[in-house]
Amino acid sequence: MRRFYILLPFFLLLHISTTINVCAQGTYNLKGTIRDNSGPIFGASVQIVEINKNTITDSEGRFEITNVAKGTYTLLLQHMGYKQLKTTVTASGQTKEAVFILEEDHTQLSEVQVNGRTETQQAKLQPIKVEVINTKAIQEQPSTLVELMNRSAGIRIRQTGGLGSNAGLMMNGFQDRAIKNFKDGIPMDYLGAGYNISLVPVNMLERVEVYKGVLPTGLGADALGGAVNMVTKKSLYRYAEASYEFASFNTHRASVNALYSDTTRHFFIGTDAFVNRSDNDYKVDVIVTDQETAARSPATVRLFHNKFANYYAEAYGGLTNLKWVDELRLGITWFHINRQNQYGSTMSQPFGASVSRQYSVIPTLRYRKQFGKLGIDQFLTTSNIHTAQVDTLRGTYDWYGHFIPSPSRRGEISMRGSLSDITFSYFTSRTHLGYQIGERHLAEINVVSTNIGRKGSDPLGLTLPETGQDILSLPAKYYKIIGAAGIQSVFLNDKLTNNLIAKFFHYNTSTINVDIYGTALGEHRTTSENSFGIAEALKFALTANTFFRVSAEAATRLPEQDEMFGDGNFHRSNFLLKPEKSTNVNLGFRTERSGAYALEVNSFYRITRDLILKVPIDFLFTQNQNVENVKGLGFETDLSVTLNRWLRANGNFTYQDFRIFDTGNRLKEKARLRNTPYFFANLGLNSTWNNIGGRGKLNLYYYYTFVREYYLDYVPKSLEPDGFLGLWGKAKFDAPNIIPNQGLHAAGFTYNPAGERFSIGFQAKNILNAHVYDNFRIQNAGRSLHLKLNYTLK
Repeated sequence: MRRFYILLPFFLLLHISTTINVCAQGTYNLKGTIRDNSGPIFGASVQIVEINKNTITDSEGRFEITNVAKGTYTLLLQHMGYKQLKTTVTASGQTKEAVFILEEDHTQLSEVQVNGRTETQQAKLQPIKVEVINTKAIQEQPSTLVELMNRSAGIRIRQTGGLGSNAGLMMNGFQDRAIKNFKDGIPMDYLGAGYNISLVPVNMLERVEVYKGVLPTGLGADALGGAVNMVTKKSLYRYAEASYEFASFNTHRASVNALYSDTTRHFFIGTDAFVNRSDNDYKVDVIVTDQETAARSPATVRLFHNKFANYYAEAYGGLTNLKWVDELRLGITWFHINRQNQYGSTMSQPFGASVSRQYSVIPTLRYRKQFGKLGIDQFLTTSNIHTAQVDTLRGTYDWYGHFIPSPSRRGEISMRGSLSDITFSYFTSRTHLGYQIGERHLAEINVVSTNIGRKGSDPLGLTLPETGQDILSLPAKYYKIIGAAGIQSVFLNDKLTNNLIAKFFHYNTSTINVDIYGTALGEHRTTSENSFGIAEALKFALTANTFFRVSAEAATRLPEQDEMFGDGNFHRSNFLLKPEKSTNVNLGFRTERSGAYALEVNSFYRITRDLILKVPIDFLFTQNQNVENVKGLGFETDLSVTLNRWLRANGNFTYQDFRIFDTGNRLKEKARLRNTPYFFANLGLNSTWNNIGGRGKLNLYYYYTFVREYYLDYVPKSLEPDGFLGLWGKAKFDAPNIIPNQGLHAAGFTYNPAGERFSIGFQAKNILNAHVYDNFRIQNAGRSLHLKLNYTLK
């Protein structure tokens, strides 16, 4: 971190360098501003014709070209939608900053309205269904990525508590590791818990792509329900940005991004860093036990041992736009996590001293080059992720924070206690090749191989029955390789787009087996499996903005290492897990009118064998187990409307009916999949007002989220509510495993007092202080207030 803070002022000083005067060795700098009749133009191209030096304008329309020899030059100024401008400039000691005005070209503008799309818009129009969350557009709000994703159709992220708690993604009936996480197209397993959807500030990201069902060949992972690809910010030149958020429960979130690129665009260096800290000391409703009478009664208490802190920093640099490389990027990432453990997998028992930690230093290398029609993208990383858990208290705590001594115990979580120190070693390689066959066909190959090992120690932990050897000292190994080959073709004058993808899956593991309670069996277990999959995705366009999508897939999902090995904390190992296999069908329709509305409707059907589901065991721990037969269908709809020039509305809802079958158990047959919401909806209003207090801009917003009651465990179908699709009425039983209806209101504003550089954001979350229950019926925070400051320098 010290190195980071030393480098940041260097980046800032380079960017806000003084006005251009005489430079070393007789060279000069040319500066200027490009505008139209309404204001500055961002992204305009500037070229000195005679020496072929180029740059583009920043958000305030300014540009700078350095190290120009004394003389007279032709300056070429261009931007889509404007007439090209050629002018003569002189580089000398008397050169002053000039202002250039571009005139609109209405012919070009009409072409842009038909054909020009941002990367976000293009992603929404692909044959493979993707929900695009434009984090860049709302980065000034004090909203987490979890909240933004939960406002989207078909997506629910469940957290086991406050900031920093485990977050599991549920989408179209699948959940947790069945949905893969990527950073810029690379599987994120190598980053451990240091970089995930619950921790990454929205300021770090350009957008989030949520793929539902079939994955594109370029991601090429063994996912059943889809994937989340976090796309980091892309800058064309130089910038620095900082944000700070302060919120209830002593919550602090800060982030810093900086990038420097030389004027030739051949060299770049940058850094991304963020910090999350919170006491998470909100009030919860629990059952307390009287120590004298053993009577149990409900009570409202404040969490007292729930602090969380994580630190993340990445420094990177590289070369671009050379004959032998388009981009060569070398990075080094460091993260550290400290977590107080207030409870286990459920809120049945409090802890007051147990803590866990995780940290790592991770180097990465990425090479990208387009050789004519052939493109190559290679990524490599290796790392050791260290985890530790300390549970050595000789006694227990109650929910009021009172310590109860118990000399016979060696830990509060378990009688045995824990002092574990585990190292997970990772080596990941991802190779992507793309070849353009003519104008209408693109062939791709993607191969991801992962080699993971686990080794550690725990002087208080489990041992082999015969030798007494610490089971964590015995190596556990995991290897998998996923290969995908696909071809994307366009027919019928671009109306029909087809993606055909074939996949190969292989994994093997080697370890000492344990039972579901973590008891060492002393059995050496080796598992190996090969499998194949195939997927097809079609898109047929009726117009440029109206189309149908259909996709189908026979998919395999291999157990992940943490599902088999555990996490060294509250998640137990299960080396008996089998791969899950699923047949998926998706059908969708989308239509939009620019500046008016956008409507999307999607449906899906799944039948899955050996679905891997995380379940609570012993009230303290979780474990992944196979559910033999699950099938179901669902649909979702999403509508955005521009009501007038200052007010926009959006809403969505999702219904999914996933049930187990062929169980051999009369009570469980056709029961809903446990711990899985089946109906949820969102409503949002946004209003923008310009020229507030001069150049100021004010954005007001309101969000409402509703989740229908669902059940922690399997419930006989006959006891479900009688209402249509179970959407109203009450279940015909009363038990703690009902997770009740939840309705949450949030509202806030962002204010830019002068331009886009500085903003103030405020948000009130859970305004009515409703009880919020999430994964495994764990209660989350009530009402909270958040203030965020954001500053950008370009």
